[in-house]
Amino acid sequence: MSDSTRARYCHWQLAELLNRHPGLRISPSANDRLILKGDVSFRLQGPSHEPIGDSYIVELQIPQRFPEELPSARELGDRIPAWFHKFEGVWLCLGAPTALRLRLSQSRTLTTYVDDFVVPYLFGYSYFARHGEMPFGELAHGSPGILDYLAELFGSEQRQDAHEFLRLASLKKREANKCACPCRSGLRLGRCHHRRVSSLREELGRKWFRDEHRTVIRQL
Repeated sequence: MSDSTRARYCHWQLAELLNRHPGLRISPSANDRLILKGDVSFRLQGPSHEPIGDSYIVELQIPQRFPEELPSARELGDRIPAWFHKFEGVWLCLGAPTALRLRLSQSRTLTTYVDDFVVPYLFGYSYFARHGEMPFGELAHGSPGILDYLAELFGSEQRQDAHEFLRLASLKKREANKCACPCRSGLRLGRCHHRRVSSLREELGRKWFRDEHRTVIRQL
């Protein structure tokens, strides 16, 4: 293992993750991604009913640019059906990508990724399979759910406003503030939702929102 790889794994707190989830193991990779495979176990309780203890066989693919580039996760035991919040029927939809990036910008570790996103997803399916409902509610599936999240994040009540907020967050502050606010207030952004847009732009960067805007437009 090279010194740069060792430093990266230390920064990600990989050893802490493997200690917390001893069923995971490093797997050979054909590219520059870190591949982790094995069991992830948990025992959690939802808002009602008894605690649920369960274990899933998963694969995690961690890109070199984590957390700026998000990991991918899939379940390998064929327990979770393709229709249950998955991308392309395989990759787990752990939430809106911007929600993951915001959390990981605060705690840039693999343990945060697994414990805050992978485990809740797995618990959510176990709870759903047992009780026929999600433990804490859920976003709409796919693009509608992501747009709902983004609209709420930017402080808008309308799902259709989200893509324009993304576009303005991808622009320089001075340019964006001269544009009409997507909330339809009739004001320029600089006199309306500029504080929220500027705060998110500073936290995640213009490139993140530019890429998210392209993704949303393509999906629409």
